[in-house]
Amino acid sequence: MDIQRVSQTDEMLLLKLAGKFDIEQSDYFEKTFNQLAAGKPKRVCLDMTDVNFIDSSGIGAMIKALNLVKSGGGEMILFGLKPMILSVFKLAKLDNFFKVLSPEEFRLKYGG
Repeated sequence: MDIQRVSQTDEMLLLKLAGKFDIEQSDYFEKTFNQLAAGKPKRVCLDMTDVNFIDSSGIGAMIKALNLVKSGGGEMILFGLKPMILSVFKLAKLDNFFKVLSPEEFRLKYGG
């Protein structure tokens, strides 16, 4: 998995994830995310356009990240989920916890 900081301001941290998000990548994601989000931005946005697989440990790592962001008073937005990943999120009702947008919706609302 690759995690790139696309942009960062006090208001928003935009990260782009790519590759496979599985048990082997969960620790890496958690450590990297904690470092990048240490400034407690008000909004953390994850571009998941290039994530082609996620398993339960990857979802667990994302829930931990969501809790970290919310504990700092922020919100977390996911966008660009592939249809199969989006269906897993909906089936598990994770779209009730994460704000999930299409890339177009994200661009229109946040200008990313």
